[in-house]
Amino acid sequence: MLKADSRCEKCLCDLADAMVGLAAEASGPEDVSALQSAVRAIVARDIPLGLASPVIAKNMLEETLRLSGVDDPYEDFKEKETARAREIFSGLEKAGAHDLRSLAGLAVLGNTLDFFRDPDLVLLEVPELLRKGVRFVRDDIHRLEEFLRGGPRDILYLTDNSGEIYFDLPLYRFLKVRSRSCFLVVKGGPALNDLTRKEIARGEPDLQSVDLADTGTPGPGVDWKSASVEFLSLVRRADLIVSKGMANFETIYKESLDPSVLFLFRVKCEPIQDASSVPMGGFAALWQEGKKERPFRAARCRASPPIA
Repeated sequence: MLKADSRCEKCLCDLADAMVGLAAEASGPEDVSALQSAVRAIVARDIPLGLASPVIAKNMLEETLRLSGVDDPYEDFKEKETARAREIFSGLEKAGAHDLRSLAGLAVLGNTLDFFRDPDLVLLEVPELLRKGVRFVRDDIHRLEEFLRGGPRDILYLTDNSGEIYFDLPLYRFLKVRSRSCFLVVKGGPALNDLTRKEIARGEPDLQSVDLADTGTPGPGVDWKSASVEFLSLVRRADLIVSKGMANFETIYKESLDPSVLFLFRVKCEPIQDASSVPMGGFAALWQEGKKERPFRAARCRASPPIA
């Protein structure tokens, strides 16, 4: 888990203001300034505690819900974002992504798009980006290829923002037919604009065909202290986690886990740039080897013929 530092303060305070603004729009509190001060105070309290930014954001959201009485300030935002993303993706005609590398590129592009821009402009950009191929600065796609050659095993696909789901589904389905089990994991409750069961239930029939699980806890990323027993059991059973987005990276990276992890994200801030060694704006397909994979790889190496 990556600890927040002083560089995270401005982004978290901006997030607090946006969160409170959305809560106020949803018939929340009349005294917006008091709520804003209370939520911003959590930033000042939690950064010195060495918490990850997504965990701090979760604490901020819980305080917003408690004081405002709003169930989910991002509900309308997510509904609009998902509708716009569906509109954009439906115009891509499968986006020309078919092999593993192009599907991973499509998924990570979903992590970068502003779905509230003019869909026609986005549709001009994405096919060309896919044609050129997404260049991963940290490129461990070959490790995923090696993993899949090892035979069907158990995979968890951890989702990020709600609008990205349409860009994730082609990669998820590619992995699902090559695995013993493949669960699409959403957040267990309100989590900023992250995907939850509610958005899946409102989506198209295609979304109903996934094998669905959730973290058992609200908030972005994975809060390991609050995650459900069911989710932790899935993690222990899994051989691989595919992790989308920065919040999942911040809360999973360098955790000692049984499954290996492939992180797919675009770097959007200096702390993540420093942790990943990927420059600002760069794409990462970063592999973290799990405890299960070490003996598996060693066994495969012993069984391989010597190199001449």
